[in-house]
Amino acid sequence: MSDDVIATFVKYSNQTSGQDKLCRVLQYSSQLIWWYLERQGLSSDYIQKLKQLQSSLSLARKYFSLGRSVEHMRGAAVSIHINDPILRYSITLSRISSAFQFLCDNFYLFSKLGLIRLEPENLSALSSKCWLYADLLNLIRVCYEIRHDINEQIDRQESNLKNLDHNFYSTCKCVMARRPDLFLDLMKNATDIWLPVHASGLTNLSPGTVGFCGTVSSVLGVVAVWRKSRKL
Repeated sequence: MSDDVIATFVKYSNQTSGQDKLCRVLQYSSQLIWWYLERQGLSSDYIQKLKQLQSSLSLARKYFSLGRSVEHMRGAAVSIHINDPILRYSITLSRISSAFQFLCDNFYLFSKLGLIRLEPENLSALSSKCWLYADLLNLIRVCYEIRHDINEQIDRQESNLKNLDHNFYSTCKCVMARRPDLFLDLMKNATDIWLPVHASGLTNLSPGTVGFCGTVSSVLGVVAVWRKSRKL
C-alpha cells in the first residue's frame, strides 16, 4: 500500500462524513450478510451478533448527525441564490429536507438517551419522510443536470461537421466521461431512495433488498467522499 493511499485514508477517516459513510457501509452490509446466513439456516447466535452490530452502527451514526442540520440549512441559504430555478428549488428544498431529517435524528438520539420525552418511533417515521423527500429532490436535480448536459453535447456535436453521425448512446458516453459525478450521484440516489420508501411503509422490502440497496448506495457515497472529483 503506497504512502499516498495511506495518507488519503487517514485524511478520509478523520472526516466526520468519512466515518459516517464507513459505518453506513458496515451497517447495511451486516444486514445483507445476516439475511443471507438466515436463509442458509446457519447459526442463529452468529446472526444475532450481526443484527446487534447493525443496530449499534445505526445508533452510532446518530451521533455523527449532531449539528449536521445547521450545515444543511447554511447550504440552503447559499443555494437559494442559484440562477437556474430548477436547480435553485431542488437543491434548496433537498438541503432543507436533509436538515429536518438530521434534526429528527438528533431528537431520536436524545429520546433514546432519556434526555427528552418524545416517541422515538414517531421521530424515526418523520426522519424517513424527510429522507425520502431529499432523495426525490436529489434525483430530480441530477436528472435535470444530465438532460441539460446531454442537450449541450448534442448541440456541440451538431455544430461540428465531423460528428453528424452521432447517436444518443455515444452522446451519453461523452457526457459520462466529462461528468462522472452526475452518473455516480444518479446511481447512489436511485438505490438509496428505496431505503426511506421502505422505512416510510410505502413498500415492504426484504431485509436482503434493503441491505443490498444500502450497501451499494453507501459504497458509492464513500467513493464520492474519497474522490472529490466524483462528488456532485
